[in-house]
Amino acid sequence: MAVTHGLYVDWHRGGPKAAWLPPDTITLQYGMGDADTLCALAHEFGHFVHGDHCGHSPRAEARADRYAADILIDPNAYELTERTYGPHPTRIAAELGVTTHILAIWRELHDKDRHADLKLRLGL
Repeated sequence: MAVTHGLYVDWHRGGPKAAWLPPDTITLQYGMGDADTLCALAHEFGHFVHGDHCGHSPRAEARADRYAADILIDPNAYELTERTYGPHPTRIAAELGVTTHILAIWRELHDKDRHADLKLRLGL
């Protein structure tokens, strides 16, 4: 997705997990696991999509996390995984290939929707 938007993805050692270097580069730290790498890339892509600049504010960081959660977690896959393994965040995150942090962000975003859907299915 990043490459199709004209971004170059590179690697670095030491420093932050990842960084968006305007105007066209996202850099990722060598040695992270798959889930950390994927979530960091999606987070930095969120900064790009929203036009954030260096020295991100807490608001921009939260927005990038929400963006990453939305593009990485499919609601149907989440529902199936939760039905299969229960509400255990570590297990669900592992099955979906994301970090528990991104999973928690996704749950916050979709909690109202999930409860409304459950009530509808139960006829409440």
